[in-house]
Amino acid sequence: MEPDGRSAHKDEAPITLKYLCTLLIKEINTDSLQNLPVDIYHEVTARIEMLRGSSKEFAVEEQLAQAQIELLFSAIRLLFEARYAKMEANRKADLLGKKKNELEIDYSNMTREEKFVLDGSLETEKRIDMILSAIVTGRPVVLDKISNILSHKRIPVRFIKPIDRFMGIDMVTYGPYIEEDIALLPSENARALTQNGFVEEIQILAP
Repeated sequence: MEPDGRSAHKDEAPITLKYLCTLLIKEINTDSLQNLPVDIYHEVTARIEMLRGSSKEFAVEEQLAQAQIELLFSAIRLLFEARYAKMEANRKADLLGKKKNELEIDYSNMTREEKFVLDGSLETEKRIDMILSAIVTGRPVVLDKISNILSHKRIPVRFIKPIDRFMGIDMVTYGPYIEEDIALLPSENARALTQNGFVEEIQILAP
């Protein structure tokens, strides 16, 4: 039993594609979120890690392992997307103030990973509300503060292509950088470099 009272996947055998497909079909055919094993995503991740890391003597074994990885990932991705679509429909109905008896989502049926994603969506909603509230109440000082926060935000990145020295939006000179260099850049510069294929953002999970 997990700390939140949810059951974990109890079968000692590795999670199979058949098992995931059974969960997927049930999820698609129900309006509400089904109560999944709380560690379902972790178990699939561990299974893929095992398939990637196991030694393979012949090329055909490598091909079979890769095929299993692709099928497992496709199944768990479709399962996540089906569940996330329900979460989003519930969230949007809530925003519009609609009655949503059949759309009501039980938070306790979400996995930890799904709760993590939902928390991000709720934070986005709060920011939208903050901006719209500032506009409708005529408080430009709030928008100025938001702009100031954005201009001072820094994002850690890893360079995947070399780049010459450049001027950041904060009027500070950065670089030059080569492959695998790590840097802390203004968010707007980091986003632009990410879109142009020079860097990858480094995701840091807060405790």
